[in-house]
Amino acid sequence: MESCSLGIDIGGTKIAAGLVSRSGEVFEQKNYPTPQESNQSILEVLREIISSFPGIALEMDKNLIGIGVGSAGQVNFKDGQILSGTTNIKDWNNIHITKYLNQFTDLPIWLDNDANTFAVAEYVHGSARGTNDMVCLTLGTGVGGGIISNGDLIRGDWGGAAELGHITVDMNGPACNCGSNGCMEVYASGTGIANRMKEHLAHLAKQELPEEIKFYLENPERLTSKEVFSWYEAGLPVATETINLAIQALSYGIVSIIHTFNPSVIVLGGGLVRERTWLATEIKKNIASKGIRSLVEPVDIRISELGYHAGLIGAASQVWFQQ
Repeated sequence: MESCSLGIDIGGTKIAAGLVSRSGEVFEQKNYPTPQESNQSILEVLREIISSFPGIALEMDKNLIGIGVGSAGQVNFKDGQILSGTTNIKDWNNIHITKYLNQFTDLPIWLDNDANTFAVAEYVHGSARGTNDMVCLTLGTGVGGGIISNGDLIRGDWGGAAELGHITVDMNGPACNCGSNGCMEVYASGTGIANRMKEHLAHLAKQELPEEIKFYLENPERLTSKEVFSWYEAGLPVATETINLAIQALSYGIVSIIHTFNPSVIVLGGGLVRERTWLATEIKKNIASKGIRSLVEPVDIRISELGYHAGLIGAASQVWFQQ
């Protein structure tokens, strides 16, 4: 009977759950809408998942040996607790996930930050397999990070290490929700790109803008990074400054990461880069003239191979990666 693990990836809009083999093959996957009523509603979905999947595993003649959970937010890995969550998951703070789930299963459970589980997925099964030292950056609503050094995931004292999106790239830059200023996240996340674009539009004369862009000047709450990238890729000059700023912020942040951790590979993932492989090329070109050459020049910048499945596979892979 082949062994498998249950991976659970908790996101702002959906919770993905699936049985995953040690080789990274997804046998069975189900998606559940992320409840918006309360954190208790989310816990009920998690309880349903860990109650139903053992039976699914048996039907598939699989030996379920453990459960791995990935979630956004500050995660105390030692205690299996979400310390502080994310704005797109309601009241996701001070939640003892493993303590709650242990009431309903005898299987071992691991909980980690979703950027760490992404790093594990790409290290074991994806773009960084075969390396010993890698860093991942997940670019979405925010900017997350995960670091594997000499084959070990760097967590720090309790699990809060690798908040790479909060590396300051401009000490006089815009305020970040972390309490600092000029973080990579305020320029290079989906939210940051949209906010910088709104600021730029506010300083332009309305009559100078194409009709498709005037709408967002009058309805700034509708603007997202998707529109900004679309304008940039269509060659509209109005978006050039904002996207170039994002690329520069990422480039300087990545150079600092390289100076600190000396990785051989940096993997970019998340919604912003999934369909934009050109970002890796632009960043590689930008960092070539920055930093200590012997450290920066050999680093390969890659796009995630696992895409949408990285979170689920990484969460499940904790079961073997921790052993």
